[in-house]
Amino acid sequence: MDPGSFLTGREAPAPDPLPRSVSAKELVAEYIRNCPRRPPEDVLGLLGRKIKVLLDERFDPEDIRAALERLRAKGLHPSVLPSLVNEVVNAAPQAASASSSASGAGPWASTTSSGYTPYLNPTEPTTFGGRL
Repeated sequence: MDPGSFLTGREAPAPDPLPRSVSAKELVAEYIRNCPRRPPEDVLGLLGRKIKVLLDERFDPEDIRAALERLRAKGLHPSVLPSLVNEVVNAAPQAASASSSASGAGPWASTTSSGYTPYLNPTEPTTFGGRL
């Protein structure tokens, strides 16, 4: 600021008070409690580092917990934790609609409301008992 200048504008708003912060150690401890057997130290060390980076990026601890649950349930490598957090926070909601199919191919693969009718020529025999 130049000498003799006047302050203009307004004060910056105070940052939102953060809820009780959760440490990476606490999240790793929760992860270990939910495992049937304690994972190897190398896995836990890498997991702790990945969690710390995510917390430093200000991701919600609840989103990280959800990603940790997916990681544990699928038995994945800790290096995929950021991808799982991304999946938790950015995945499109799954709508349980009748237009989706079990194959995941979308409404065009659905058998419930299909507009497809196979061609059947009524003048030709449709069985081997008729003339072919």
